[in-house]
Amino acid sequence: MKLLVAEDEFQVRERIAYGIPWKDYDIEIAGAVANGREAVVAVEKDCIDIVITDIHMPDMSGLELAKVLKDEYPHVKVIILTGFDHFEYARDSIDYGVVKYLVKPAENEVVLETVLRAKQLREQELNDIHNIALLKQRWKEHLPHLKQSFYKNWLSGRLSTWELEKRSQEIGYSLAGNIYLPVTLDMDPIAETDVRFHSGERPLIQYSLFNITRDVVEDRDGIVLQDDDGLTAIIFFAPSSVEVSGFQLKVNQQLGRLLSTVKSCLKLTASAGLGTCVEDQALLPIAYKQSRMALQERIVLGNETVIPYRNDAPSKSVWLNMNDLEKDIEIAVETGNESKRSELISTLMDIGFSPSHPIAEAKEMLLRITALLTRIVNSHGWSLRETLAEDYTDFMNFNQLLTKEQLMEWLHRMMARISRSISDRRKSGTHITVSEILAFVDRHLYEEELSLYFVAEKMYMNYAYASRIFKEVTGSNFSDSVLRLRMEKAKELLATGSKVYEVAERVGYKNGNYFSRSFQKYWGIKPSEMNKS
Repeated sequence: MKLLVAEDEFQVRERIAYGIPWKDYDIEIAGAVANGREAVVAVEKDCIDIVITDIHMPDMSGLELAKVLKDEYPHVKVIILTGFDHFEYARDSIDYGVVKYLVKPAENEVVLETVLRAKQLREQELNDIHNIALLKQRWKEHLPHLKQSFYKNWLSGRLSTWELEKRSQEIGYSLAGNIYLPVTLDMDPIAETDVRFHSGERPLIQYSLFNITRDVVEDRDGIVLQDDDGLTAIIFFAPSSVEVSGFQLKVNQQLGRLLSTVKSCLKLTASAGLGTCVEDQALLPIAYKQSRMALQERIVLGNETVIPYRNDAPSKSVWLNMNDLEKDIEIAVETGNESKRSELISTLMDIGFSPSHPIAEAKEMLLRITALLTRIVNSHGWSLRETLAEDYTDFMNFNQLLTKEQLMEWLHRMMARISRSISDRRKSGTHITVSEILAFVDRHLYEEELSLYFVAEKMYMNYAYASRIFKEVTGSNFSDSVLRLRMEKAKELLATGSKVYEVAERVGYKNGNYFSRSFQKYWGIKPSEMNKS
């Protein structure tokens, strides 16, 4: 649950934001701002749940803020905190949906109790919104989109074996116990004499083919979708117990009826390419590529025809295993998981470099590994030379590796180097960003309002990102760091003989007494004693 404090009095704002142990109650201080306009910006940028606001603030009053929040962000719970006990204010606050109207000075315990009540109300709303029945209904509505996405990724070979199992279970589709026959459908080229359609309308015609196919092919027989190129694909399936020849005959009959329907509806012709029948779901992407290859033969065989793929059916080979392994290697390298990398290298050795495999296959697999590592590096926009540094020459001389032991050592070294480079650059980028934030703060210490929202806005940064990396790099929250910089700067100025009131203003304190109390609390001595020393 996220809480935002909007209060123009610095002392009150700091007391409420950082003087109450909000974390103990699962409440996160999302920010502390000085006026209503900044509060609106904060709510726009972050998922704020509760707002504590003063009434009299510059630019936009607390009541104006409450009205804006009620109109545009009605889920936000607003608590008014003010020194004016006027009936009109209380009445307006009720009209604007304010949870509670507190009169200053409100003790921390009272503020905390009120915020916890607002939190309870917000949690109840979230529970009502996300109740099980409603979620089930939304899931049911979204399920067709999830299924289409799964089928498309399955056909294209973008899913590893474990992803196939997991995603199919999520959408309630059982992969086991079936045989599959993929088909690619495409509209035949439009004759130049056809006056009804022109070349620019091909996507429309392709979409018409997709819709007709969905109407003709029944759900119990096949899955219909559009692939990445806009072609219509069908995954015909049947129980594994069915005779393959009989299954193929049935598919041909359905395709004949489908092409006839297309011709009747559109007065145009279409053709189909058939892949081979497979039982292993991991082989479906290969069989689908075969169906697309078969379709290309209409150049020779003519239009309005069903063309089967005539070469051998796909088989599970070492190269198919490599698809899953490459994805796992990429994840391990990107995340810097050293133990996983070692496990995958051992698996790689067993798959491609065992004595039973021909030397030609081993060399081809080594080429594939170097291509994978190159792709990982290039995906970040880097070159191999700058990433691998002193290991670059050894990488380029991979063809000189003579033994399995040499190859394993080479793989460990290259993957570790790439992982380390990825990690170092991420840390470097984060540290640079935090250094820029601290430099900005140092230049603006005179600003009384120096919240992270203010800084993020001025530096064109996302507040949530700035907050996360700041805590990650410095180990402290933003307000503590600002206080430290202010106190160190104040001590430095006082040591050079500057007046207390001058120092207070230069480090962002408009109230000299409040500055003196803060300085004494931080350093253990009064600012005036610094001048005497």
